[in-house]
Amino acid sequence: MPRPQAAYRLAADCPHCGALLVLRQHRQTGVLLTGCSAYPRCAFAAPHAPRVQALRTGVVRAVQALATQVVQVQTEAQRQRAQAQAETQRQVAAERAALDRTVRQRIALAHPDRWPDTPLAHELTVAWVALRTMLQPGTTGKEPVRR
Repeated sequence: MPRPQAAYRLAADCPHCGALLVLRQHRQTGVLLTGCSAYPRCAFAAPHAPRVQALRTGVVRAVQALATQVVQVQTEAQRQRAQAQAETQRQVAAERAALDRTVRQRIALAHPDRWPDTPLAHELTVAWVALRTMLQPGTTGKEPVRR
């Protein structure tokens, strides 16, 4: 019974049937030859051209280099996206803090203690407090419950 022979795939197709070409070693002479992977259905064989293997090796290295570059670009894009999100969150927090300061200032200005006997001062203060409550993180934007 013949022993199975090691075959190395090449980056080329069989000119007769289109199957992959493989690198084989002739059993009697030991010479390398390029043969069809569909053997025995296709008997194509030709002396091995080392430049085909060199071409395959070069293509594999180029693909690996491109894959490495793609991973690096994706990693950098994720890092930049995370930085942009963090910066946006910082800006939103700063704007929210500035707005909260402004609302607190308006509450202090319109407080009824500053304007006794003025019903409008009370209404303004209630409205400003409601706005401040609505702007707090975690609120749904609904009007606060009055007790």
